[in-house]
Amino acid sequence: MASVETRGLTKQFGEHQPAVDRIDLLAADGEFLVLLGPSGCGKTTLLRMIGGLEPPTSGDVLIGGTVVTNLPPRARRIAMVFQSYALYPHMSVYDNIAFPLKAHHVPKAEMEQRIAWAARILGIEEYLKRKP
Repeated sequence: MASVETRGLTKQFGEHQPAVDRIDLLAADGEFLVLLGPSGCGKTTLLRMIGGLEPPTSGDVLIGGTVVTNLPPRARRIAMVFQSYALYPHMSVYDNIAFPLKAHHVPKAEMEQRIAWAARILGIEEYLKRKP
């Protein structure tokens, strides 16, 4: 694996408000990263720019410390699959958010705090027991 980084990554479609606005992101080599947010907030656009499927309006994408912003997808040596809006549609919203925390053996009390925090800032507390 390699690190994935964005520096000031922006995508604007026409004269509208940017779909992605100056995103600085660093996912270290071997790190598990989750993008979580409501529909239309720019998650897919960000991933498409990282994968080379969508050119950014400005900013850079780096993979393994190398700028790949202008490289075609096949030259980036990465892969992505968009299949579902939930990691596990058969699991509750809570369990989908908890999945990477459990995989990294985060203590239960800390995991519950992190899930509560994420749910609160996203305004989805009442949906945690639902299946996506």
